[in-house]
Amino acid sequence: MALFWTQLASLLGPPGQIGPPGPQGAGVPAGGSTGQLLRKRSAADHDSEWVTAPAAEPLFIQASPPSAEQLAGASRYQWWDTSGGALTLYIEDGVN
Repeated sequence: MALFWTQLASLLGPPGQIGPPGPQGAGVPAGGSTGQLLRKRSAADHDSEWVTAPAAEPLFIQASPPSAEQLAGASRYQWWDTSGGALTLYIEDGVN
Protein backbone atom coordinates (compact mmCIF):
# COMPACT_ATOMS: atom_id res chain seq x y z
CA MET A 1 0.00 0.00 0.00
CA ALA A 2 1.38 3.39 -0.95
CA LEU A 3 0.66 6.51 1.06
CA PHE A 4 0.71 9.91 -0.58
CA TRP A 5 1.83 13.14 1.06
CA THR A 6 -1.76 14.31 1.53
CA GLN A 7 -2.52 11.11 3.40
CA LEU A 8 0.63 11.34 5.55
CA ALA A 9 -0.21 14.88 6.61
CA SER A 10 -3.46 13.63 8.13
CA LEU A 11 -1.50 11.10 10.25
CA LEU A 12 0.46 13.80 12.08
CA GLY A 13 -0.60 14.79 15.57
CA PRO A 14 -0.87 18.34 16.88
CA PRO A 15 2.37 20.27 17.41
CA GLY A 16 3.87 20.29 20.91
CA GLN A 17 4.55 23.29 23.09
CA ILE A 18 7.46 25.58 22.28
CA GLY A 19 10.41 24.95 24.58
CA PRO A 20 12.42 27.57 26.45
CA PRO A 21 15.14 29.45 24.56
CA GLY A 22 18.63 27.97 24.77
CA PRO A 23 21.69 29.75 26.13
CA GLN A 24 23.35 32.47 24.09
CA GLY A 25 25.96 31.06 21.68
CA ALA A 26 29.44 32.40 21.06
CA GLY A 27 28.28 34.12 17.88
CA VAL A 28 30.49 36.16 15.59
CA PRO A 29 33.07 38.40 17.26
CA ALA A 30 32.19 42.07 17.30
CA GLY A 31 34.02 44.40 14.97
CA GLY A 32 35.19 43.85 11.47
CA SER A 33 35.29 46.41 8.71
CA THR A 34 33.97 46.43 5.17
CA GLY A 35 35.96 43.95 3.09
CA GLN A 36 37.39 42.05 6.07
CA LEU A 37 37.05 38.27 6.42
CA LEU A 38 36.31 36.13 9.45
CA ARG A 39 38.94 33.39 9.93
CA LYS A 40 39.79 30.73 12.50
CA ARG A 41 42.66 31.81 14.74
CA SER A 42 43.31 28.30 16.10
CA ALA A 43 41.73 24.84 16.23
CA ALA A 44 39.86 25.81 19.42
CA ASP A 45 36.10 26.25 19.23
CA HIS A 46 34.90 29.83 18.72
CA ASP A 47 38.47 31.18 18.34
CA SER A 48 38.01 33.45 15.34
CA GLU A 49 39.05 36.93 14.31
CA TRP A 50 38.46 39.59 11.67
CA VAL A 51 41.32 40.01 9.18
CA THR A 52 41.98 42.14 6.14
CA ALA A 53 41.60 40.16 2.93
CA PRO A 54 44.91 39.41 1.20
CA ALA A 55 45.69 41.17 -2.04
CA ALA A 56 44.34 39.20 -4.97
CA GLU A 57 46.61 37.86 -7.65
CA PRO A 58 45.42 37.75 -11.23
CA LEU A 59 43.56 34.52 -12.03
CA PHE A 60 43.11 33.23 -15.58
CA ILE A 61 40.97 30.32 -16.78
CA GLN A 62 41.79 29.86 -20.44
CA ALA A 63 43.51 27.56 -22.95
CA SER A 64 46.71 29.60 -23.31
CA PRO A 65 49.11 31.29 -20.88
CA PRO A 66 48.22 34.88 -19.99
CA SER A 67 49.76 37.54 -22.19
CA ALA A 68 51.89 40.44 -20.96
CA GLU A 69 48.91 42.72 -21.56
CA GLN A 70 46.69 40.54 -19.37
CA LEU A 71 49.27 40.42 -16.59
CA ALA A 72 49.73 44.20 -16.58
CA GLY A 73 53.12 43.87 -14.85
CA ALA A 74 52.11 41.25 -12.26
CA SER A 75 54.92 38.82 -11.43
CA ARG A 76 52.57 36.43 -9.59
CA TYR A 77 49.46 34.85 -11.07
CA GLN A 78 47.40 31.66 -11.33
CA TRP A 79 46.46 30.11 -14.65
CA TRP A 80 43.96 27.27 -15.02
CA ASP A 81 44.81 25.60 -18.35
CA THR A 82 41.64 24.34 -20.02
CA SER A 83 43.31 22.85 -23.11
CA GLY A 84 43.67 19.12 -23.74
CA GLY A 85 40.48 18.05 -21.97
CA ALA A 86 41.97 18.42 -18.48
CA LEU A 87 42.06 21.28 -16.01
CA THR A 88 45.64 22.01 -14.92
CA LEU A 89 46.67 24.70 -12.42
CA TYR A 90 49.90 26.65 -12.91
CA ILE A 91 51.03 29.05 -10.18
CA GLU A 92 53.68 31.61 -11.03
CA ASP A 93 55.08 32.82 -7.72
CA GLY A 94 57.54 35.37 -9.08
CA VAL A 95 60.58 33.43 -7.78
CA ASN A 96 63.26 32.51 -10.33
